[in-house]
Amino acid sequence: MATVSMGRVMKIPPVLAVLAACALCAISPAAWGDPAVPLAPAGAAQGAPNGLVELDRDGDGRIDYRVNYDQRGNVASEELDFNFDGVMDTFYYYKAGILQRVEIDSKNNGRIDIWVYLIDGVYVQRYERDTDGDGKPDLVRDFGGE
Repeated sequence: MATVSMGRVMKIPPVLAVLAACALCAISPAAWGDPAVPLAPAGAAQGAPNGLVELDRDGDGRIDYRVNYDQRGNVASEELDFNFDGVMDTFYYYKAGILQRVEIDSKNNGRIDIWVYLIDGVYVQRYERDTDGDGKPDLVRDFGGE
């Protein structure tokens, strides 16, 4: 497992945090490819307590975006079918409405292979990548923080 510590936390907006973390793929494209980084549609920050919103963004009759709300009406999780193949492949997890983690199936094989951990929904704390398909991260970039 490769680990790199930068010794500081970077402050960037949450959507850019995912882009920045996944942009690390460009460091060694031969080792793991250069996946498209799916961004979730702008979901409502507040919703009905314990609510669920589902969207068909491309009009094919299949749900390709889902947002779940917690008991206080904050976003709890989002799911996105980035390539419109009928299978959710990008997952966003929140705590008290603040983005904590993003999981991505970049190879569209039904297995998560990228994990991005955030602090306060703003700071990229850690980026992990499964490069050999065993379901375990074997490339880790640690940017510090809590």
